[in-house]
Amino acid sequence: MWRLRPALSGLVVFVFLAAGACRQRDRELHVIWRPALRTLDPNEKFDVVTDTVAMNVFEPLIRYDRQMAFTAALATSWEIRESSVWRFHLRQGVRFQDGSPFTADDVKYTIDRLKGLPDRDIHRYVSAITDVRILDPFTIDVRSERPAGLPSVLSFVYILPKWTVERLGTEKFFRSPSGTGPYRVAGWKKGEFLRLEAHTGYWGGRPTVPAAVFRVAPDDDAMWTEARRLSPAIVLSPTRTTWAAHRDDALFRLVERPGLAVHFLALRVSGGPANPLSDIRVRRAMREAIDYRKLVSTVPGEGAFPASQLVPPAIIGYDPDLLVPPFRPGAARKLLDEAGFRQSAPLRFLTLEGGGPLSKGLIADLEAAGVEVSEEQVGVEEFERRTAACDADLFFSGWICSSGDAGELFEGNFYSKGSRGHSCGYGSAGMDAAVEEIGRTLDPAARRDLLQRTMKRLVDDLPWIPLIVTYDRHALTPDVEWETRADGQLDLRDVRLK
Repeated sequence: MWRLRPALSGLVVFVFLAAGACRQRDRELHVIWRPALRTLDPNEKFDVVTDTVAMNVFEPLIRYDRQMAFTAALATSWEIRESSVWRFHLRQGVRFQDGSPFTADDVKYTIDRLKGLPDRDIHRYVSAITDVRILDPFTIDVRSERPAGLPSVLSFVYILPKWTVERLGTEKFFRSPSGTGPYRVAGWKKGEFLRLEAHTGYWGGRPTVPAAVFRVAPDDDAMWTEARRLSPAIVLSPTRTTWAAHRDDALFRLVERPGLAVHFLALRVSGGPANPLSDIRVRRAMREAIDYRKLVSTVPGEGAFPASQLVPPAIIGYDPDLLVPPFRPGAARKLLDEAGFRQSAPLRFLTLEGGGPLSKGLIADLEAAGVEVSEEQVGVEEFERRTAACDADLFFSGWICSSGDAGELFEGNFYSKGSRGHSCGYGSAGMDAAVEEIGRTLDPAARRDLLQRTMKRLVDDLPWIPLIVTYDRHALTPDVEWETRADGQLDLRDVRLK
């Protein structure tokens, strides 16, 4: 799955922390995070908070394993049958948590439902699906205009029980939803906590952690206080500043690994000549203004490295020939002068409440080059609304290609026929054609070349200016064992309690 995420204070990109209740405290895991879950519909929001819960309660047809390779979930095997049709053979004997049996009807219902909800973030990915055909209760064909990307798309479409949803209605169903996953929802108080309990009838065997409670911490310091009080606990993606402050804290074991999150500066390029950001020379000058070495140094510890492009090296589509421009004092101002850059007002720069050293450092670099910037800090919901409406000039955000493939970044943000991402005026027939060709290309080498050429196009045009790639960081109490994944996700099946 891929997530467009606003960068939180201190560089977190829509990342999250929570912990738990009191019942069976020696038997349940507490997960502490900051942003609150907003929906129990696993296919409503395209963000990491929703997916962290969804992947433990629901399941897709196929998913990514720890090595970022496809593995079976509700489909046991799949193959391409024609140039545009994938056939999926479904797992038999699976039941939803409400006891209803899983069949091909549920798959077709889930996909058709999402195709009929154009306001959903995920719609831009399923819109290429043209037909879902049931061959028998456990075999289904899915036809797509962009078949090469279909397995990735279906890895984050969580299957719903058709008959239960239709019987109860969506509003009632999603108050206490039923999936096929290893955990069931046992309690939710929006904005405060969510309790998951192991599903005893899970087809994959009962997970070792019997229960997990996600609690929303009111501030960064409270995450650590709550974890001490509620051990066994995971402090999930704390700010880099508080993580570094607890480096020598014997009550926690700190873990980190290179992440997949790329932080970037998105630019509103619409508006024609009246908008200076519509001039590619201005956008290139703004990138020249960034002192990447200094910018990285604002991240506590060795927590980041400069981003040469919009995906990190681990992602298919990364082009090693694209380099971070060297910082040359005065070069950006000269380029702006040559472009005839003029401002009638400061550029409005939208960030999340709390700010952070990265946005401050970025503003300092731009203003040193002669670009006036006015920062506006807002909450998560307002940030989402205003980025969707392109209601600012600059947006500090981030993207995670947790599929391991850059194609979904392009399709989700720069494909004008289906995108709801915030490209904010950038797009062309050439970009649309590139996305469509990528979606039809099944040969791995040819697909990689197409992805790299498209990445170079974006880095040349700079609708988004790449900034840094950050590390995933978490903290565990001594009674927790957790081997983190490359995509940063918390699959509770990976956790062990001592």
